[in-house]
Amino acid sequence: MTRTTTFHARLLREGAEPRTVTVRASSDSPPRTLRRAAGGGGTLTFDVYALLDADGWPESATYTYVESLSREPSASDE
Repeated sequence: MTRTTTFHARLLREGAEPRTVTVRASSDSPPRTLRRAAGGGGTLTFDVYALLDADGWPESATYTYVESLSREPSASDE
């Protein structure tokens, strides 16, 4: 049985203030990447963050911005 962990992820992005979000993970170690919903306007956009520091695990971990991904919604998304 997989254990679910709730932790605080500190998200770092150049040119923006760091922000902290609460994340649920189904692992005993921090996820190597996080995808967070971003934007809108008819497309599905996600900001992708990579694990930078897990010294505070399991209470917290720090992630750095990598890229934004977007796609048009499909019929199954509606």
